Amino acid sequence: MRSPVGVLCAVGIVGLCCAVGVYADENEGQPDLDKAIQTKLSAETFAELGTVIDLCQGALDKGLDKGNEEFCRQLLASTLLQRAEALTRKVFDVTTDPGPQRVMVWRMALADVERAVEVDGKQATGQLLLGKLLLVGGNDRTRAVQALDKAIELAKDDNDVKAEALQLRGRTREDIDDRLNDLSAAVKLAPENAEIVRERGTIYLGLNRIDDALADFDAALKVDEDDAATHEARGIALGLLQRYKEARESFSRMAELSPESAMPLLQRARMNALMEKFDESVEDATRALEIDPDNVDGLIIKSQALALAGKAAEAIADADRALELKPDSDDVVRIWAMVTEKAGNTDTAIEELRKQVEFNPDDSVAWLQLGLLYGAEHQSLKAIDAFTAAIKTDREREFAYQVRADTYLGRGMQKEAIADYEQSLKLDETNSGVLNNLAWVLATSTEGSLRDGGRAIALATKACELTHYKQAHILSTLAAAYAETGDFKTAKEWSQKSVDIGDEKLKDQLRKELASYEREEPWREKQEETK
Repeated sequence: MRSPVGVLCAVGIVGLCCAVGVYADENEGQPDLDKAIQTKLSAETFAELGTVIDLCQGALDKGLDKGNEEFCRQLLASTLLQRAEALTRKVFDVTTDPGPQRVMVWRMALADVERAVEVDGKQATGQLLLGKLLLVGGNDRTRAVQALDKAIELAKDDNDVKAEALQLRGRTREDIDDRLNDLSAAVKLAPENAEIVRERGTIYLGLNRIDDALADFDAALKVDEDDAATHEARGIALGLLQRYKEARESFSRMAELSPESAMPLLQRARMNALMEKFDESVEDATRALEIDPDNVDGLIIKSQALALAGKAAEAIADADRALELKPDSDDVVRIWAMVTEKAGNTDTAIEELRKQVEFNPDDSVAWLQLGLLYGAEHQSLKAIDAFTAAIKTDREREFAYQVRADTYLGRGMQKEAIADYEQSLKLDETNSGVLNNLAWVLATSTEGSLRDGGRAIALATKACELTHYKQAHILSTLAAAYAETGDFKTAKEWSQKSVDIGDEKLKDQLRKELASYEREEPWREKQEETK
């Protein structure tokens, strides 16, 4: 019979053996984890990162104790994210094949991120990358927002991650105020992130908060003075403020930074044209067309500048080419008509267009061209007939209603003009010219049954907002609208502003209107063209 001590010793030895056996099973993956750690220290290629991932997964499958298992999961997740980030850079790289190759890379990146989040869902960077990839894929917006919300929650003091998540979430917002709130929060967290600051400036620009937009663009350039996109946005903002010289300087800097792009040259060409530097505008447009020969904007800018510089005959070829490339563009048709008229080719063009519409009466573009040329020749009745034919062949052509309304208005046919302006606004409620002209006739018509001062104020105010209160003739309309309602105090204020900013050729007319409001008399007008 064994002694109690012997029994106890035997039990102890068995227990020790069992304990050692359990420990060995729990850490059977330790060698794989050790290899993973060593490989990770020097890993640079996708293949080496893949080896680390495989070793970590192998270690987890074989077994690790609690402490090592947690560490291994973190190593696995971080390595998956490292590989996913490298793949994501390829997705956003403009040099990557935009076809099947990019889709394949995106799928590989998404698979890595989803696996990383499954292994360790508490990494803010993982949730951020998941949201980013889901957004670019466009296949699961709801899940993308959830990931970004999680990233914002987990980021805590990591302002860069939180700011980028807010920026991306802002892009998903349907309400512009919500989007602006997210971007403003992002800017507060990362004021040195030029991309985020510029993006908020772009939102301000869309909201007509031009001064706020310009402040953001200037702030972004202090962080990154060589960002071409910010220089472009700044130039656009300055152009809207009619600070054309400064805008031109921004586009010049953009041109230096993007010498292979036609865009900065076209933008600078526009500014030169607005400054009536037509030769310089032609030069810039010509250089842009050397880079991009079939750029329609370049063709119409060049042709218009040539025509305004008194070289309309030289402009014909560019106007014709623009119309050939983009016949459905109202701007192109309008510039073509202007160039044709200034070149003295109106009669010939009218004859050719008559033959064209006789051969093809459903050609709405030809009818529109014909109407514009008749209008240039002050043959308003023929112009109205041509515009009517254009509308019959294309009832969604907003420009046709607009120019027919303008022609009706010139003949004193105010009721008909109002009806066409209304139809035009149904198709495009942001056309400042239509808003202004409709407001003018509603405010100044000699027929009391047609006047509507309240609506005229609303329409003119919207037109002013769209043109940033920089167009004297639209401020004049707003003044006339207030005068129609009997508010001569406000009418005088807006009328005076129109006089202050108006061109010299307009000032006499604008002063006459102001004098009328000073006498507390509303303005009345009705044109009576007879041809």
